[in-house]
Amino acid sequence: MYSEALLIGFIVFCKNPDENGNHWIPALMIDENHQGNGYAKAAMKKLIDFMGQNGCEKLMIGHRPSNFIAGNLYESLGFQKVSEEIIDGEIIRFLTLKKSLK
Repeated sequence: MYSEALLIGFIVFCKNPDENGNHWIPALMIDENHQGNGYAKAAMKKLIDFMGQNGCEKLMIGHRPSNFIAGNLYESLGFQKVSEEIIDGEIIRFLTLKKSLK
């Protein structure tokens, strides 16, 4: 992600699904000096759009339980908790995407 010419963050995502048909987002990082400006939400919206247009039906993401900001961001985008259980130190969330007609 760029703010004008300055690199301020990135998203790591899997274009290919796992054995259960889930597409994972292993990382979303925004430089600490640029957090709180809506960049993460804008980037996630673009990624959700991109993945939906490319056949993805389910996106998965995890975050630390203490990261309330990430949890609130993902919830605002429609991600739901898989369960109340903490898995490998993270809360796991999913988003079911509607199939897009090209």
